[in-house]
Amino acid sequence: MLLGATQKITGVLVLGAYALASGAAGAWVMRHPRARLWQQRLAGCLIIGLGLRMAIGGGTSR
Repeated sequence: MLLGATQKITGVLVLGAYALASGAAGAWVMRHPRARLWQQRLAGCLIIGLGLRMAIGGGTSR
């Protein structure tokens, strides 16, 4: 019981810290138009790269 409670409390603290950090980062990005532009460019490049990987890889599993 003690181990389970410790795990749950730790999980809440870690996920809460992630939520606060992502909220602060999102607010910063929204205040800076150039940062938002580069975020969109990076996301677009990642999506294109994943699409190319799927097209070239053939989609077969091992």
